[in-house]
Amino acid sequence: MAMGETWVTMIGNLTSEPVHHPERVHGHDVVSFGLRSVERRYDKEKGEWGDGRQLAVRVTCWRKLAMAAFSCLSKGDPVIVAGRLRGAETAEEIPAPLGLPELEAFSIGPNLARCSAEIRRIGRDRPKAIPMPSPPPGNPMVTALEEAPVG
Repeated sequence: MAMGETWVTMIGNLTSEPVHHPERVHGHDVVSFGLRSVERRYDKEKGEWGDGRQLAVRVTCWRKLAMAAFSCLSKGDPVIVAGRLRGAETAEEIPAPLGLPELEAFSIGPNLARCSAEIRRIGRDRPKAIPMPSPPPGNPMVTALEEAPVG
């Protein structure tokens, strides 16, 4: 991390489908997509919620994060992105709309307040469920539950 870098966490929705840049910049996979965060404000006079200020950025992902984002994200998905915010300048290898700041992502996750997700770890097998051992015979809690009236 360099001095003066701006690190942010942004909550928003994808405004475009993730694009895989096949030229593999400097030998690494690169994926980019648009992200917009819209402020919600309560208008006391109208008695309702409405849109406020908006912030749009171009998110760039590298390496494993790039391929994970490309394989599971789609336009409209609610996400939380953490990374380094940069000005509108861009590397020549990855075209970007003029004027949009770039968020170089180091971490992306689903916004579980607005969606659900199934976690699959990359390169790691794990059982779906851990079998519970049988209780020892004569356990007073199990006996009480078995003998409790139903209904």
